[in-house]
Amino acid sequence: MAQKKDKKVTIGDLAIIINKGFDGQMEYMEKRFNQMEEKMATKSELGEVKKDVGELKKDVKYIKENLKSSAELEKEVDYIKNTLGVSALEK
Repeated sequence: MAQKKDKKVTIGDLAIIINKGFDGQMEYMEKRFNQMEEKMATKSELGEVKKDVGELKKDVKYIKENLKSSAELEKEVDYIKNTLGVSALEK
């Protein structure tokens, strides 16, 4: 059986992974905003719209509280690299 080479994860790879997560959140938020716009067209559903706005506010607050800056991510990557003894990336 052939040996499997370990794939090195670069900061660029991590950025792509994180970006996909952000894209997913943006798609979710866009979908929710579109749903709200549709509901706002009908005044009889005003109570439901208020509930949705409240849920969106909670979602946005959660995202803001859990969103890490690129500097924090770089520190975490450095810590992982140091812990695993991974050498610096070649440029």
